[in-house]
Amino acid sequence: MNTIASINHINFNYYFLIGGLFLSYLVYRIFHSISGDNPFIQTKYRVRRHTWRSIECNKSIPYNIYCTVCGKLMLPLVGLFCECCAVSACKNCHRVLDKKVRCKQITWPSDKPFFHLWVNGKSTTDHHDETENIKKYFCSWCQRTKLSQESLCETEECDFFKYRDIIIPPTSVYIEKGRIISIKPLSDNNWEPLIIFANRKSGSNRSDEVLSIFRGLLNPLQIIDVSVVGPEHVVRWLPERCKVLVAGGDGTVAWILNTLHSFPHIKASVGILPMGTGNDLSRALGWGAGCSNLNAHSIIHSVKYARPQILDRWKITITPRRRLARRGPRVLYAYNYASVGVDAQVALDFHRARSQFLYRYASRYLNYLAYALLGVGRALDDGGCGGLEKRLRVGLGVSGETLPLPPLQALVVLNIPSWGAGVDLWSLGSEEDVGEQHIDDGKIEVVGVSSSFHIARLQCGLAEPYRFAQTTHVRIDLEGSCAMQVDGEPWMQGSATILVEPAGKSTMLRPAL
Repeated sequence: MNTIASINHINFNYYFLIGGLFLSYLVYRIFHSISGDNPFIQTKYRVRRHTWRSIECNKSIPYNIYCTVCGKLMLPLVGLFCECCAVSACKNCHRVLDKKVRCKQITWPSDKPFFHLWVNGKSTTDHHDETENIKKYFCSWCQRTKLSQESLCETEECDFFKYRDIIIPPTSVYIEKGRIISIKPLSDNNWEPLIIFANRKSGSNRSDEVLSIFRGLLNPLQIIDVSVVGPEHVVRWLPERCKVLVAGGDGTVAWILNTLHSFPHIKASVGILPMGTGNDLSRALGWGAGCSNLNAHSIIHSVKYARPQILDRWKITITPRRRLARRGPRVLYAYNYASVGVDAQVALDFHRARSQFLYRYASRYLNYLAYALLGVGRALDDGGCGGLEKRLRVGLGVSGETLPLPPLQALVVLNIPSWGAGVDLWSLGSEEDVGEQHIDDGKIEVVGVSSSFHIARLQCGLAEPYRFAQTTHVRIDLEGSCAMQVDGEPWMQGSATILVEPAGKSTMLRPAL
């Protein structure tokens, strides 16, 4: 009894320490957010009026350092610019521009000419006549600039210049009762519009910045905040041929891919801007572990010249084994991996911590720290994953050949060479013992992990997993409750039969070398 009490006391102190560290950091982030450290938080895009940002923000378009209304030099504390059209104003005058100066319009009558939208970008002084004030104008659509002493009138049609192949022209947008109904495709064969989905709730907490920098370069309707508008409402009006960039984590990418599969007439290839915590699919496809420098122009260039990459898709059917279960089978789709056991338990612990109301002030590095601490905690308390091999029966292939299991705390089925934030499980060990892993070969790899300490050693490259088989079908019979995850989305799973089988393929984008 004394031993059990001592262990419980250690666990209590451990979780108390983690909670204290986590809460302290979040309070620190809140303080800096309130004091203006993050100018992107809590800014909503508005269709009819300007969407204002602090001039301290990361920008993809030029702006005037002088207020358009009063002409005063704007300091960072009071300076604002519209993230869509680049018009600028101080905090005292910006409401005047909301009424007098129009912003980018997402739609325009197709029978009327579409003119440049000139914005006063900067004032300069001519070298020959210092009294002559020359204004520098900037078109919010085509990014061209002009110098003029007078205000430019809208008399010249805009051709969208260097981004015309990826912009949806307002004249192609059909809206009815405030809703986008359809997009009329252009006759140009090179036209392949870029659609950007961003999730503000992703681990890096920078997706709001992504939303901002791309609205200045494209039609604002091409940039979608999935925390406000679900992708299923957007895919309905997408052109049949387009490219998609997902700014988010693995869960957001899977959400977009599943939505695209529901509309098979949409032929979209998908790139990734890694904004999550693990970003395993992004790593596997060459987009990297994270995005530290958000440069909209270089990102567009990378997506434009990326090459297609086929990715296997897997259907996971979970059938509860209770006879009285009211719910029928649960169907999910995996692109990265699925697992049962201690790694899913750590992911579930983190998911619960992140779902608290303070999640928005976290960062990817804090998430890594929290994952590490929670993983250490599961070394003391395995969450009921000890002896998992006694509660699992695994069948491989169409025939269901039984797989003998050693002592395990986690069973993982892999589709890509990245797991647990970058660990290439299948390649750890002798390459002669197993076949080479591919993400488009219609096969899935089955591996095992013995404990949380084993996970830590795998992260450091100091251990090998149990590499069981490459197969096309997997059947898992689970007895009792255990944590489970699919592409980083965890939950507690009761007794069930879990079937993993092929479910088509997705077209991804891999950046050019």
